[in-house]
Amino acid sequence: MSPARASGVVADVPLVDPDRDLVVVPGARGSGDGLVARAFRDVEAAVARRRLTIGGSDTVDRDDMLFPVGPAVTVLHPDAEAELRRRVHVVVRCLRRVVRRYAGDPRLQEFLAVPEVLRRWIVRHPDPRSLTVDYCRLDVLGNSLGTARVLEFNASSPGGVVLSGVVNRLWRESALAEVLGSWRLPPAPFEHRGWFADWLLDHGRRHGVPEDDTRPVGLFHALQSSKHEFAQICAQLRARGREPVELQPSDVARSREMRLGYLKYIPIEPAEVKGWDDFCARMTSGDLVVPNALAERWIAENKLCLAVLSDPRFRDLFTPAEQAALDALVPRSRKLGDGMSPAEAVAQRGRLVLKQPYSHRGESVVIGADTPAEHWSFLVRDPGHRGWLVQERVEPFRLDTPHGPCFRDLVVPVLDGRVIGYGSRLSHNPVLNVARGGQVPAVFTPHPLDPAGAAGHP
Repeated sequence: MSPARASGVVADVPLVDPDRDLVVVPGARGSGDGLVARAFRDVEAAVARRRLTIGGSDTVDRDDMLFPVGPAVTVLHPDAEAELRRRVHVVVRCLRRVVRRYAGDPRLQEFLAVPEVLRRWIVRHPDPRSLTVDYCRLDVLGNSLGTARVLEFNASSPGGVVLSGVVNRLWRESALAEVLGSWRLPPAPFEHRGWFADWLLDHGRRHGVPEDDTRPVGLFHALQSSKHEFAQICAQLRARGREPVELQPSDVARSREMRLGYLKYIPIEPAEVKGWDDFCARMTSGDLVVPNALAERWIAENKLCLAVLSDPRFRDLFTPAEQAALDALVPRSRKLGDGMSPAEAVAQRGRLVLKQPYSHRGESVVIGADTPAEHWSFLVRDPGHRGWLVQERVEPFRLDTPHGPCFRDLVVPVLDGRVIGYGSRLSHNPVLNVARGGQVPAVFTPHPLDPAGAAGHP
């Protein structure tokens, strides 16, 4: 019997294998014996030599910023990884059910309060029963299986996944290659060269795009949104004989030349979508095939979906087995003013985090414990914050160093319903994000992640 299981109950185990957690941060547990630091220099040099850049940002002068690799190599605990992956698959399946039911469920429509400029396209989808979540990235905090909780789904533009797979390959080719080889770590699907292009092209074929119409591939981004990883995506597409074309959804003439594309857009400013009528109509009709249909991305990206998965008023949407997985992985999450009153939020300040339903880079995150009581009270009572997500605070994995604590999360990309690898962010800022100075270490899985299973929907 697995050591993580006793009498059929999953016991708590660390997320990270303590014997295979190597870092270069001075003074931190597991700091390198020189070999890890040497390997990290190899990886940094390879990133610079290959010009692995962030690949576009709405922040001035960051287009050529090199991908910020982190000085750490982590292997997940074998028992934790297997159970965490099972829970992730179940939770994403539950998220997909919310997406499918939205158009016919007035409760969900009222609760999620999707802005009308987005909602009008969601409800036009011709077959809500066919909706899924093609591609998302779960951001997880916690240091053990028992404390791990998912904070976001990132279904609009899951950034960093392509580059994280490349970083894993670079560590395998570094001075640490012999050690990693002795650990017999199977490559995750997102480590394979060309995986994103292959998936995108296959997605087009499965949705009826003729082969000749996949020659030009549109890479769409909003005026102010990030083009994160576009350089790597372009390189993969060119290696498959395709012509990537970067453009905005409002560019009607050039957009009409495309039958297949990929959209990077988080609806921070939904008003921009008002100029996308032709683009949205083509996506909705299937004339333009883009993963994560509008009805998928603009529901699943809404952070209030976490409240749907947590609030007891929506338990009837899920089976008892699904409820158990939700209880294990989703932190207590409520909608401010509809599920949790401002007075309750004031009283629980030290245990809560406040978030805008559509936001990115942690810009709207307010941690109650780090906010003066008077200001927190003002925020949660402010009518402008009514309808925001209030969520149980989850402690990130912490590394204590002479320069202060470093925090670490776990990133779980899910493609067509299956985990395709793991990533992480390492930062002195407890709000973990590359845009806030975070670095990206390598995270390896101890088990094979079936790439063929990625095409199925559990």
